[in-house]
Amino acid sequence: MIHLDFEQTNSFMKDAVPLARQMEGHWSVRMKLALNQVIIKYLLNKPLSPNNIQVLLKKGVSYRRICKNYGIGRKDLSALQQKSIV
Repeated sequence: MIHLDFEQTNSFMKDAVPLARQMEGHWSVRMKLALNQVIIKYLLNKPLSPNNIQVLLKKGVSYRRICKNYGIGRKDLSALQQKSIV
């Protein structure tokens, strides 16, 4: 789980509102999707760690996108996940 302070949350919201305005549909759904995209972008910019991988997977990011972003193979990703389990 990620823990954010007030400034970080405020920054996420400032980035998410313009994204949500570009989308179509109900405002709360658009805002939820935009905020999720901003948080995923933030997490993908953090260094690779077992905890970060778990949070990304819970947010719905695919193994392929994680591997491509960090430049590692699926076997390396699986090995890193096994380290966190043990």
